[in-house]
Amino acid sequence: MKKLLIFLSFISMAATCQKQTNTQTATNPCDPDIMCTMDFRVINLKVMDEDSQAVVLDSFYTSLNGSEIKIEANLFENNEGVYPVATDGQMNQLSFEGDKATFIGIKNGKKVVKHQLKIGKDCCHVVLMEGDEKVVISQ
Repeated sequence: MKKLLIFLSFISMAATCQKQTNTQTATNPCDPDIMCTMDFRVINLKVMDEDSQAVVLDSFYTSLNGSEIKIEANLFENNEGVYPVATDGQMNQLSFEGDKATFIGIKNGKKVVKHQLKIGKDCCHVVLMEGDEKVVISQ
């Protein structure tokens, strides 16, 4: 019984996804005892051409609050034209109100995608607040 209580206490502490940082512009509205899911969320952008075919980019990054975020992408998803914009790993860089993020995609040395989104967070995960999850470009 004692081991079960210790285990449940550990899970409870590990599941609270609270981080207070100086980049937050509002007070933290989250209950400190909140239980968050342990899944790792990713905001993705699907890049397609005018014929609805996936666009494979040479490189990509997200510009957020003056810094470049480079996220390793799954090669399979890249071949499907799906690229990560932000993950739960960027929670400490985001506000609860949301921040402007710009996804930049590069192909053959040229910027072929420049897509703006508003990304924020709730008490546990990153959240897409505004912007399309799919962009069509001409090649």
